[in-house]
Amino acid sequence: MRAVFPATALVFACHAAVAQPVGRPSTDANPTVRIEGDTLTYIGGINAAGLTALDTAVRHLPRGQVTKMLVNSGGGDTKVGIYIGSIIADLKPDLTIEGGCFSSCANFIAPAAASITIRENAFLGWHGNDRGFQIVAEQKGITLREHLRASVAQGAAPGGTDLEKWLDEAVPTLNALIAEEAALYRRIGLPDDSFAICGVGDRFEGRLSGDQLGWGFSIADMARLGLPPVVYEGPGAYEDSPGFKKWLIRLTPGDCQP
Repeated sequence: MRAVFPATALVFACHAAVAQPVGRPSTDANPTVRIEGDTLTYIGGINAAGLTALDTAVRHLPRGQVTKMLVNSGGGDTKVGIYIGSIIADLKPDLTIEGGCFSSCANFIAPAAASITIRENAFLGWHGNDRGFQIVAEQKGITLREHLRASVAQGAAPGGTDLEKWLDEAVPTLNALIAEEAALYRRIGLPDDSFAICGVGDRFEGRLSGDQLGWGFSIADMARLGLPPVVYEGPGAYEDSPGFKKWLIRLTPGDCQP
């Protein structure tokens, strides 16, 4: 889940492709975006620079050329993620995750693919979408505005602006993003956004430990949640892999019920 106010960025280190160690996905501010033959590669954060590079790469692309996509991304901007997800929904490639696909990458890119392959010790993980803010506010019995106000450290709006004026813009902006992500999910054909909000709220507070960033699901449970078909290339069960256990807690569809 990413607020409409700045949050401390996760600092990720890319892994070596050959050794396949347990590493964090890339949040490079200048993403690598390229098309080679039938494969689209996106490595880095989900941000305006990445969207511009992606849009330029696919603008005059012959229909049907790209059938595969390689991604390594720790996520980033929500609105950009929705736009990129819309592009991926048009291309419908078979997606391979190298390193990881987390946050906005998992919310909007992975669900839009035709299929998902997770390489050894890579992971696909979530920590909430924008609707998650609404869910938390409802659990607390307060308005979204009150929740955002409480979330801003020491009552100071980003950039030192007036807090209430900032909220006047932030609340409708967040509501618009919630509507846009719901529209993308409907377009993709997902039953709902359970996978993206499953661990949001008071039921799961305090469950993360060590380096864990969010949650993930077994391959069978991702199918139950309506996500594209998933294959894990490493030995053993995906949810027992070192990458999964290091960065994620395991949830099930049952955990996603209110």
